[in-house]
Amino acid sequence: MKNVIKLKDRVIYQIFPRSFYDSNNDGDGDLKGITEKLGYLKELGIDSIWLTPTYETNFVDAGYDVLDYKSVWKQFGTLEDFKEMATKAKELGIDIIMDIVLNHVSNEHDWFKKATESRDNIEHNYFIWRDELNEEEKKAQSIFGGSAWEFVPSVNRYYFHLFSKEQVDLNWAHPDTIKAMVDVINFWYDLGVRGFRLDAIKHVAKTFDDVNSNPYFAWCEGAVDFLKAFNEQAFFDKPDAFTLGEASGITADELLKYGAGESKVSQNYYNFSWWWIGWSNKTGRNGFDANWDYKQFIYQQQPFQHNEQIDPEMFTNFLSNHDTSRSISRWGDESIFREESAKSHALMLMTLKGIPCIYYGEEIGLLNTHFVNRDEFRDVDVANGFADLVDTKKVYSEDEFIKYLNINSRDAGRSLMQWDNSVNAGFNKGEKPWFILGRNQKEINVAKALEDKNSIFYFYKELIAMRKGKFHDVLVDGTSKIELLSSGAGKITRNYQNQELIAILNITNKELNLEEDLTAYTQVLSSYKDNKLVTNTLRPFESVLLVKKEV
Repeated sequence: MKNVIKLKDRVIYQIFPRSFYDSNNDGDGDLKGITEKLGYLKELGIDSIWLTPTYETNFVDAGYDVLDYKSVWKQFGTLEDFKEMATKAKELGIDIIMDIVLNHVSNEHDWFKKATESRDNIEHNYFIWRDELNEEEKKAQSIFGGSAWEFVPSVNRYYFHLFSKEQVDLNWAHPDTIKAMVDVINFWYDLGVRGFRLDAIKHVAKTFDDVNSNPYFAWCEGAVDFLKAFNEQAFFDKPDAFTLGEASGITADELLKYGAGESKVSQNYYNFSWWWIGWSNKTGRNGFDANWDYKQFIYQQQPFQHNEQIDPEMFTNFLSNHDTSRSISRWGDESIFREESAKSHALMLMTLKGIPCIYYGEEIGLLNTHFVNRDEFRDVDVANGFADLVDTKKVYSEDEFIKYLNINSRDAGRSLMQWDNSVNAGFNKGEKPWFILGRNQKEINVAKALEDKNSIFYFYKELIAMRKGKFHDVLVDGTSKIELLSSGAGKITRNYQNQELIAILNITNKELNLEEDLTAYTQVLSSYKDNKLVTNTLRPFESVLLVKKEV
């Protein structure tokens, strides 16, 4: 069946459910909490909500260690709560995007329990096993550190895990595995889900011929065939469903290869162009490069923006997500220019070609959570970082590592949503939350943002309305060019037929002298509340949207 979804028109809002809103005051955000806040999200203007995993889990890796694909984690509620949320969302014109963890399950999933009982059980086929490891296989390392193999005495074999040892990789080379995952899609589709984020899509195949050349097993031989078989079985009868692939670090060439033509395995992919900016050269996400260059915002996007073969429906842009810290804390300004930097980032995100995805809290300028000691962190990646970089290799002292984690870690970005200035920032009614409280709740909260028509919230709302309204054609279908001006400012140009929009972006904390002649344009929007007409100087984090005057 032909797909009927106009994916390129979407504006996605990502929710990390445990941190969003706790409706029953037990310390954990939940599905009923999301349902209660759907009206707020409708007011913002989004039309799709991506939920990070809500399945039964041990929460070793934020729900990506699945215990049961056809369940809801008890902390989040019940399947009935999910149905209620999906029904209410549909009434409001909002689609739910389910996070489908394709690559692995928890080592306590029933499939794996049965797989470890006997080699003869059908579930044993679902996983990657070795009786002995050859020299190449021994080289395989987990992304979270240490060997990617774990021995199971009950079957006298090693299983493979690309992520934590609690996340066992599925064997997509076996048709039983594909059949099981198709069944998962059917289950959630029947409950009202229409969007499916295909997690870790590029890792589903494993070949061990030359581990050093492809240590993260990206797009190994067989991946396309496995995923095409999965798509054909799962989506052939679902014209109103859509898929978004997560393939971290995907290049423009890979996007064309795996997002179009014979090797297409997902309708859309997340664009990771900005993901790495500010990461340490030697320790990655769990470190910080103080010499990061804002010009990378421009250069990294150019291959995606300038290639006219890349359709806007094929990729999704984002500033932050559950795997990163928050853009305002990493690249913006947390104090004097907090609002201006948040609005500049918003303008950059919303004027690019591609589908925009807003991470919960970005619309109010939510900051990174700051930690004081290592016991406050919850992320397995951080725990492994302490064990490896502090305790074993002694790359960092504990205090130094915590400083870097407060800038760049995944935990820093999983802040509790701040709804008002009451107890626990309105996250709940007073029970101790699962996560430590965020910062500056008096100034940064939804209630305050809704009272101020010049707030970051209303800036996002206006940009979304423009994207869906008077500037729809040029912002969705227009050609796109992103460049660095001689002044150091960024410039995004969108053209569609006789309409032209430009965004002039100062994403620095310095004044920039602008040499562009803007007299042919009308200023539409500014990151500064005074909306002062920009001529030859951009104030720190001053960014503007302009439309070319009709001749």
